[in-house]
Amino acid sequence: MLIAGPNGTGKSTLLNALRSQYGNQGIMYVGPHRAMRRQNVQQRHLLAGRISVEELLQRGDIQSFEGISLVQGARDPWSYDDSANYLKHSLCQIEIDRTQAIASRYDTHGEILKGSVPDPWKPLRDLTSNLLPHLTFERIDTSNRDSIRCVFSVHSKDVLVDLDELSSGEKSIIQMFYPLVEHQIRQVLSEGLEAPTPSDRNLCVLIDEPELHLHPNLQQKVLDYLRVLTSESTTQVVLATHSPTMVESASCDELFLLRPVELVADGENQLMAVADDEDRLRFLRDVFGSTSNVTALQPIIVVEGVTEGETKRVAADRKLFRALHHAFDHVTILPGGGKAQCKALLDALTPALGVFSARLRAVALLDRDQSPPEVRADVTLLPVAMIENLLLDPEVIWEAVQSVVEKTNWSSADDIARDLDSILDRLEPEEVERLTLNSLGTQFFRPASPLSAVHIQAAEFCDRVTATYAEDRLLAVTTASQATVEKLRAEKRRREELHGKTVLGELYKTYLHQTGLQKGIFAFETARHARRRLSVKGFFDKFFKQFEA
Repeated sequence: MLIAGPNGTGKSTLLNALRSQYGNQGIMYVGPHRAMRRQNVQQRHLLAGRISVEELLQRGDIQSFEGISLVQGARDPWSYDDSANYLKHSLCQIEIDRTQAIASRYDTHGEILKGSVPDPWKPLRDLTSNLLPHLTFERIDTSNRDSIRCVFSVHSKDVLVDLDELSSGEKSIIQMFYPLVEHQIRQVLSEGLEAPTPSDRNLCVLIDEPELHLHPNLQQKVLDYLRVLTSESTTQVVLATHSPTMVESASCDELFLLRPVELVADGENQLMAVADDEDRLRFLRDVFGSTSNVTALQPIIVVEGVTEGETKRVAADRKLFRALHHAFDHVTILPGGGKAQCKALLDALTPALGVFSARLRAVALLDRDQSPPEVRADVTLLPVAMIENLLLDPEVIWEAVQSVVEKTNWSSADDIARDLDSILDRLEPEEVERLTLNSLGTQFFRPASPLSAVHIQAAEFCDRVTATYAEDRLLAVTTASQATVEKLRAEKRRREELHGKTVLGELYKTYLHQTGLQKGIFAFETARHARRRLSVKGFFDKFFKQFEA
């Protein structure tokens, strides 16, 4: 069971409550604040008392043992958990038990035939083989009684390393999952080095943030390993996680959402399944772009634009939005493509979001067109052609480039205004062409039943295409676009209405590229200064008021 949800919803508190409600016996708890420190193991301290990591993780506090110095205190989500630092002592203690079991068997039978003794370390070796295939547990080196070592080979090299010398991720895996196989190891020893009998004991494992220190690929392997573990035993595992990798890989019967209390109606359970079946979960992932966008439980703003990458719905301009107004930090921004696609996405998002909370909204913030838009309560148009147009202010740009201004030919904002006008003059023909193409639109043909009429449909489609792109119509549309651009120049609105992304890019390429200032940093810094403009602040303040209701 994977429990996801925003920060502050109480995932850690829930795990702690489960453990407290049902008592510590049979419930193994791994808290979020854990780390492994180097431990010097001396043989004389291993004889003082039996150290079982599994039993330690079922305690509510940290137990002390003679000769071992650890941080004492409660084991809960709010305290540093030092219990994992008994791991090395437990491994070394098992080696002593193994040596004694071999001696006892020999004393009893007078001999030990080759292959007749099961390897008690096999569960640990299987664990590392599954999750850390580059790592092999070799042995416990007791040659120095004052410094016993747990020896591993790494990447098939001849050099052997101690447990303390492994990476943070490697140690994290071993300390998390060794307690789950420790019982098998001790069972072999307790039965006198005989093959262990199957155990039907019940165990519940609660792990808070299992992804700590782990590469995404390793997080995926952890999830697969837990599936095998729980399918072959009566062990139940509950994870609280923020890992995108884990929530993306979870199935519908594994993934649960813990909602903030302010988004839950009176009498409702905060905890709910994300989806009832795989088709529904696949639909949500497709609509929201990722499971992480679902479990974020934030208001959603759909903007125009394509995604970054092929697997996630991430707005390429999200950094500009967040630099322009602080409230963008508290919403999820999703790119929807063109205007029609954005509205279709909005129609799918609104009911999907309502399943999780009636208090969450999805709206669209779209670029402004020259043609009158469709009026919708959940759609707001930018006051300019696109988000970059808000940055085309000479005063704002002047403030943004102060770190490199000595490398430019600008001595004031007036110089920037002059160069901006020069770029706008140069881009006017390109803008006329863009407006013309947008007005002409795109034609699509899709054959329909019956097949016998497809050739007629194709002929009619060709007639429509010919009429749409006829020379006289092309001339008329081009003339109208030319008039529109001339009107914008006369009204001094080219900075607001021409293709802002192109204008900003040309300004950077022509006047700032040689300064060494990166293009992304330039855009971000310009947006950061633009947020102080009264017109920008006023627009976004009004826009975000709709989420306060």
